[in-house]
Amino acid sequence: MFGVAIRRAATTNSIGLFAASSTISAVPRVFPQAINRIQRASLSTQKDSSQIGTPLPTLEIDAFKRSAAFKRPTSPHLFIYQPQLTWGLSLFHRVTGGILGVALYGGAIWYLVAPFTSAAAAAYITAFPWIVKFVAKSAISFPMAYHTFNGFRHLLWDTANKYSFSLPGVYSTGYAVIGATFVVGLGYALY
Repeated sequence: MFGVAIRRAATTNSIGLFAASSTISAVPRVFPQAINRIQRASLSTQKDSSQIGTPLPTLEIDAFKRSAAFKRPTSPHLFIYQPQLTWGLSLFHRVTGGILGVALYGGAIWYLVAPFTSAAAAAYITAFPWIVKFVAKSAISFPMAYHTFNGFRHLLWDTANKYSFSLPGVYSTGYAVIGATFVVGLGYALY
């Protein structure tokens, strides 16, 4: 059904020596008419590529240019949907995970590179005004509390509890995560 064609080519490599390479390709010999039709179709679409309205079955199409040529509107993506608690919490879970990861690795690298001890850092931080310390602790405590409580929520979903997968259950656990985040985050920031 398939014949094998071997092509050999002699080329020079980077240091000037000749290197022989061979490629093996399977060539179908059963349907030569179908192959000729496909080749003719690809040649005909290549000739018509200068026309804007012609759909091309190639991967070299710029979808934005074609949409502009047909005067199609751009897709509004997320902005056409009504904001919901579920996708908002999912978005913030990912964002807080990224923020906490960057803060963890950045803080660890800074602690390794910085030329001071922990006692010197604590003395430096205690000299800040109360409001600066509150804002800095809030920037750490709220994402940490939210990510932790929402992670517990996801673990609850992994138990396949019937209540957690129902729409009222999803919303009630979402509001519980928001409430617990506010209470614990504020408590850590004020402590």
